[in-house]
Amino acid sequence: MQSIFKPALTALCFSVLVSGCASNSRELEAAHVSTAGYKGLSCPELHAELQSSINIVHELAGVLDEKAEGDKAQMAIGMILFWPALFALEGGDGAEAAEFSRVKGEINAMENVAILKECQPAIDVAKNYHADEQLARLEEQKAKDAQQAKASKLGQ
Repeated sequence: MQSIFKPALTALCFSVLVSGCASNSRELEAAHVSTAGYKGLSCPELHAELQSSINIVHELAGVLDEKAEGDKAQMAIGMILFWPALFALEGGDGAEAAEFSRVKGEINAMENVAILKECQPAIDVAKNYHADEQLARLEEQKAKDAQQAKASKLGQ
């Protein structure tokens, strides 16, 4: 009877510990932001504001991804050396993740206003941003697939 509960308890502990880790920026969704604050901007202002927000998102993504990698490293070390120390992991997403989601939402709102105003420079910046995001997701998925293929070869 005891052997039935051991795998379940191990899985439960692992899931609780992993949920405390910081999220990768690609895992965070954009918050809903109203377009009302951007409708009064001229096309050049909209373009400049959009570019500024994209720069902020890139900076925050770097911070968030660094935290997520740090948590993963601590998790790996803790699992190997001393698993009770994992309960001390800071984890969580914090203020940077909230700001990241908000700014991504602002980018979406500005893009919608740019489309309504037919502001091509801002539309182009938004399209490039989304294309870069999609490319990064594909590269990340490709790396994960390669890791899984390598792990499955080692397991055979």
